Amino acid sequence: MQHILRLLETRDSIGVSELSEAFAVSEVTVRSDLTSLAQQGLVARVRGGVRALQRGQSEVGFDLRLRLEVERKRAIARAAAALIGEGEAVALDASTTAYYLALELRNKRELVVVTNGLLVATALADAPGITVLVTGGVLRLSAMSLVGDLGTDVLRTTRINKGFLGARGLSLERGLMDLNPDEVRIKQEMADACEQIFGILDGTKWHRSALLSFVPFETLDGIVTDSSAPSDEVEAWRTAGIDVVVADPGPSEPAPLRPRDLRRAVHNTSGLS
Repeated sequence: MQHILRLLETRDSIGVSELSEAFAVSEVTVRSDLTSLAQQGLVARVRGGVRALQRGQSEVGFDLRLRLEVERKRAIARAAAALIGEGEAVALDASTTAYYLALELRNKRELVVVTNGLLVATALADAPGITVLVTGGVLRLSAMSLVGDLGTDVLRTTRINKGFLGARGLSLERGLMDLNPDEVRIKQEMADACEQIFGILDGTKWHRSALLSFVPFETLDGIVTDSSAPSDEVEAWRTAGIDVVVADPGPSEPAPLRPRDLRRAVHNTSGLS
């Protein structure tokens, strides 16, 4: 079922017969799994298969991505947190991996975190040693993020030690890539404000491309990924001069926020500045 969800991140729909052939299981088994996913609110059933949820159903979309590759993202978050010293200013985007990184930072002291991610801000809102600066802008529910000129204006007058940015895909030719123009713009502004830039992405992103590049490889200081990343590509990046930290996933952790918690998170962040 997780593989089906990953397929629907890059496709509008997928059919029962295709899934049956791909997994070498009966169509009855496929239909049972699709029904389960639909009952959880993660996909929409259509004749002959399922389709990805529409953009208007964005709370579920973010919750879906939080549930994918959880152990890998937590491992990446632990490794990235080890790169952050107390007293630093760091930028975190609105990616789900950045959310898990925020959870790892809660015990840091004298840390300033700049973010456009509402869930990232919520994860750190009551951490006693952390000051949270939320960029302004227009709310994108599909990413639980703030984008637009208000956010970029703040970043243009801010100097940040390290930035940790998720990506939809990467390549040596195009660097870190993503799909949404508004998200790409805020990521570019974050990168421009940072002295050091790190990509944080799990092994599934190494085989992907995306429409827009936001950080060229020559401006990256490092990548933090997990042990499922293809070793030949990891080595190619290291040969090109980019430090790649490979983290091993740890034991299973409790499930992340559910949609009702996401709605509460939007409400709770209304007082952050």
